[in-house]
Amino acid sequence: MSYDSLSDQELAFLLKEGDAVAFEFLYNRYWKKLYVVASRRLGDHVEAEELVQDVFLNLWRKREAFVLKTGFDNYFATAVKFEVINRRAKRAREELRNAEITDLKKNETTKLVELYDLEQLQKQLEETINTLPPKCQLVFRMSREEYLTNKKIAEQLSISEKAVEKHKTHALRVLKTRFGHYLSILLILS
Repeated sequence: MSYDSLSDQELAFLLKEGDAVAFEFLYNRYWKKLYVVASRRLGDHVEAEELVQDVFLNLWRKREAFVLKTGFDNYFATAVKFEVINRRAKRAREELRNAEITDLKKNETTKLVELYDLEQLQKQLEETINTLPPKCQLVFRMSREEYLTNKKIAEQLSISEKAVEKHKTHALRVLKTRFGHYLSILLILS
């Protein structure tokens, strides 16, 4: 069968049926166009490549419920447009958060260093973490030092996500009691 001669609706039907060759045909037909548009709008080639991959990945994941209303040209143009908007918004939020954290670090670090010896505070933080129950301590360290999600921690420790959340909440409660409003600064700096 020549996929080139099929209409967009026929390709959409084949895609919905799980036809991987139809998907590959659409990928090969549209990938470069979408990449050029995304790259131009984002100004970042790597992010544009990720965006286009995400568009196709989402299409494949949702293929069984996929309904093509107009044509693939319109579908992909809209998908890229919304992905670009989402990524720009995410980038703006991250830049704002980073600027706020930088300001917070600068202002609060100055105050903190004036009030306390930072090394001493970090030592006290470590000592306090070491007083936590072993499982609680492990969960807290996996979350804060290895940046693992609750799900990943639960999988690695063979416990429920609810148990992970309980351990993290307990650890933060103990640390908050010990360090008060300086805890957030200490966690950022450590």
